[in-house]
Amino acid sequence: MTQIDERHNYDEQAVLRRVMHVIATTPQPHDCVPPILEAALSLANGQGVALVLFEDPAYVAVHQMSADALPDAEILHELVFHLKEGIHVDPVLPSAMTVKYPGLIVAVIRSAKKPVGLMWMTFDNPVDLTQQQQIAFITLMDGLTVVSTSIRSITRQRKLSRNQSEFMRIVSHDLRSPLTAMHGFASMLDMVGDLNEKQAYFVEKIFSGITQMTSIVENFQDAGRFDPETGFYEMERVPCDITEIILRIMETHLVPAEKQELTLTSNVDGDIPIVNADANMIERAITNLVDNAIKYTPNGQRIEVGVKRVDDELVISVADTGLGISKENQKMLFERHVRIHRREHKKVKGSGLGLFIVRSVAQRHGGRAWVASTEGDGTTFSFSIPLGGENSLIPGASAT
Repeated sequence: MTQIDERHNYDEQAVLRRVMHVIATTPQPHDCVPPILEAALSLANGQGVALVLFEDPAYVAVHQMSADALPDAEILHELVFHLKEGIHVDPVLPSAMTVKYPGLIVAVIRSAKKPVGLMWMTFDNPVDLTQQQQIAFITLMDGLTVVSTSIRSITRQRKLSRNQSEFMRIVSHDLRSPLTAMHGFASMLDMVGDLNEKQAYFVEKIFSGITQMTSIVENFQDAGRFDPETGFYEMERVPCDITEIILRIMETHLVPAEKQELTLTSNVDGDIPIVNADANMIERAITNLVDNAIKYTPNGQRIEVGVKRVDDELVISVADTGLGISKENQKMLFERHVRIHRREHKKVKGSGLGLFIVRSVAQRHGGRAWVASTEGDGTTFSFSIPLGGENSLIPGASAT
């Protein structure tokens, strides 16, 4: 091998190493595309290059060329169905492509054996790739295929999430009216005559079912609205007294707690400031934590709702002295529709959305949510609200 060949070989390896490093260390696959296209030009001394994905998503990225210089996407889509897998140098183009190029490389991107896109590279002169360049190009295309697959996966996931949120929004809205009517008519049954003991028991069960259904509908709606990634809810920030919210929630939950012989107490620090937050979101998050604690804590145990200032954050927590949660089960608790299945909780009803809502509310306010638990020794769920930035009543102020 000559000195020049060795130099070319070294340069190609260096380019590939940089590309592989970008793919491995860049969180967003879209951000990997420009350096890969630049590397492709560098490897083959091309004039311009583009990545075209046909659908899910329809996506075009160009480097040193204009998107207008590309043939129509439908024609490109037709072209790749006639090309075999791999890299094609100066391929025969369909008659519909009237533009001629001195040199052209087309590399087909496939997913599950189906062509989903291509890399399109033009040259000022006829293409003459060395064997080493061809090998390097194959490696580069493997990286571009991985990135393209990631882009498609993320797009599909986002589309599914949006569709789910929209579906839940519609269903939740449509269920509210009949639930309200059921509750109204059930509450008027005693107006048409006295109820005997058995009838009163049945009415109580009807109210219990309506309450459960209403709670599930509200959680479906909140999960879709509050989701930081796909939610459509516009936050309404107002001066928010979290201490007052906690006391109000505790008052409405005293009866359910007493039915299960639970002791419900509060532990609120004296230096809790008023924050500029969405009171509705905060109340929904705390309510979900208290509801969960009441549902999952065995009779005769204790629940404590608290808020304290920790450095530049407010930490709201709900602690119980219940059964605790294993480390393994803690990992996915804040994801959608996750519930821990254990014999003691077989009769507990729920949608698995309460903790997802808590995390969403915390994230929308710039905070976080977490759990601390030991099996057999209770559980504490917490979420934080930063005191600075938008959460401060004084614009631009930081927590002091």
